[in-house]
Amino acid sequence: MALGTALPATRVTNSDLETFLDTSDDWIASRTGIRERRLALPGETLLGLAARASVAALAAAGAGPETVDTVICSSSSPDETFPSLACRLQAELGLPHGAAFDVQAACSGAVYGLALAQSLILTGLSRRVLVVSAEIFSRLVDWTDRSTAVLFGDGAGAFLVGGPKEVGSQVLAIDLGADGSGATALGTQPFPITDDAASSRPAYTAAPRSLGRVITMNGREVFRFSTKILEQLVVRLAESAGVEVDQISLVVPHQANSRILATAAGRLNFPIERFISNLDRTGNTSSASIPLALAEGAAGGSCHQGDLVGLVAFGAGLTWGGLLLRWGETAVLVDDPGGLP
Repeated sequence: MALGTALPATRVTNSDLETFLDTSDDWIASRTGIRERRLALPGETLLGLAARASVAALAAAGAGPETVDTVICSSSSPDETFPSLACRLQAELGLPHGAAFDVQAACSGAVYGLALAQSLILTGLSRRVLVVSAEIFSRLVDWTDRSTAVLFGDGAGAFLVGGPKEVGSQVLAIDLGADGSGATALGTQPFPITDDAASSRPAYTAAPRSLGRVITMNGREVFRFSTKILEQLVVRLAESAGVEVDQISLVVPHQANSRILATAAGRLNFPIERFISNLDRTGNTSSASIPLALAEGAAGGSCHQGDLVGLVAFGAGLTWGGLLLRWGETAVLVDDPGGLP
């Protein structure tokens, strides 16, 4: 397995948001843990971010595009209804004409994509799969709504997944699910046609909304669901793999909110340091958050040979996904013109 990520260069701090939103750095940081995020400018595209992350993953693996026979993409911020991001990415990268399709599992998309890649490889339908999660979530927020506009960021991550004979991390357990009765807790609604204050705001707020819609969220319901499901996922992954929960060295959770992570860690009796997080610098990047956090942790030396590493996500739907890895040699390359440490 190899991992590549890409981030927009533009950093937007909480103090920057204070210039046009009724908010403050202290208010945002104390409630979410976020201090800055990366946001795409109007000329940057979802396909461009996905391609940058994919090129980074291929370069990290030392693999050519001709070795990829399947492309799976996830995004909660699509710029087109169809064709799929995966098909456009296949053409952009000059990949072979194998299967290419998108999955929609909201913030759980990266884990769903990895689970599908594992299934395709084990059944012999694919040999090497590119799993890409790309988000320009800033085009799904209402920039007049301080309760949601401060939460999200943009970025992309790509996993290059090979067959069982290739070196790298080993998948020990997978857990996927959804509770559609909670679908109304997190969704979208049509964006107002007119926005009188738009011209006075920064350029990164000016791009058209994704499919003409903006996010709506019942924060209390999402918090209740997410803290419970994160704990349950870690426990179920350990049981499925036949290991004890405290044998899991690292948890890479969906980067939604620092309070959610702290609550889940407390319920598991884990020190918060066992949870990899870059939320303070990237915000919530939806399905891209797990590859972005994992790449940063791996590049920084947090993942060691033989470690048990859990990837756990939750998202709109309400969906959830967990994957337990036995960490092995994994090449990582980060494409970051903004210089994330």
